[in-house]
Amino acid sequence: MKPQVSVIIPTYNRAAKVQATIESALSQSFTDIEVIVVDDGSSDDTGKILGEVYGDRIRYYFQKNQGVSVARNKGIEEARGEWIAFLDSDDLWEEDKLEWQFKALKEFGRCCNACYTDTRLYNHIETRTLFKIAEGNYCHRGKMGVNAEVARLLVKPGGAGMVVCMSSLLARADSVKQTGGFNPNLRFSEESEFMFRLAAATGFCYVNLALVCKDQSPAGIRHVGVSTDWDKLEFVLQQSQIRLEGLSRFSQGMPGEVRKLVREQLGCVHSGLSNCFLEAGQYRKARESAWKATQFDLTFNFAMKCLLTWISPRLALRAVRRHQGNTRASASFM
Repeated sequence: MKPQVSVIIPTYNRAAKVQATIESALSQSFTDIEVIVVDDGSSDDTGKILGEVYGDRIRYYFQKNQGVSVARNKGIEEARGEWIAFLDSDDLWEEDKLEWQFKALKEFGRCCNACYTDTRLYNHIETRTLFKIAEGNYCHRGKMGVNAEVARLLVKPGGAGMVVCMSSLLARADSVKQTGGFNPNLRFSEESEFMFRLAAATGFCYVNLALVCKDQSPAGIRHVGVSTDWDKLEFVLQQSQIRLEGLSRFSQGMPGEVRKLVREQLGCVHSGLSNCFLEAGQYRKARESAWKATQFDLTFNFAMKCLLTWISPRLALRAVRRHQGNTRASASFM
């Protein structure tokens, strides 16, 4: 018989750590599941170790290191369940996570083919859950409910946009497959891009309980393999541009507020790219990116930067450095 839920766990060089993740899936009070582990090119004998520990209790697949998007797509391709749940190899589930989600789907399944839960962070100083962090942008009311604003929250990958943690998502398999899966060209914020496309096709309900524990160890520990470029600002900006251009295409039928937010974020990304090009002395590219920023979101700051890149790129660079307080980190890409 086919299982009701396929749990997809992508992993890379976490032979020891992934075992706790697998155990949290196998220990669910809702037991009609299969666990699919997709090994993204590990070199630490992950396959051998998991085979010895779990045998046929899990389904294990190996691929060369191509990133988590490709690994998750392999899991989606192999999934046999009516529903698909995603679980990162350093995250954990509470034992009643799936049970609570099916309670919510029983109540709201007429309009929702996806459900998420609140998430607690570990290996991090933040003690608030993701729902609490996002309260300034969206308040989850009651123990269960429907989030009609999920697409708006997913436009920004951090902060409020993290409200739907990938490891908390449970979605109907046919809805997941209709999206086309994860974009293999994305290695940053691929999760929010995928969930945005899913939100264009179905409603999202939620369980207002912290039923997932998400590892927030330092980036240098978690971002390994093809994800090591995450620490490079220009890479993050380029990936954000790809993601937001995709969101722009899928946002056409969404509320004007969502479309406007996508354009504002695209303006910020192009402004950030202009900063990178100014730092590198690539003034022509800096002008082009500054101009694009004004086309997406004509603000005073963007207009002044665009003007300065034409009049005096060096002066523009000094202004940017002063604005950023002599740092290159800027969450708003200004």
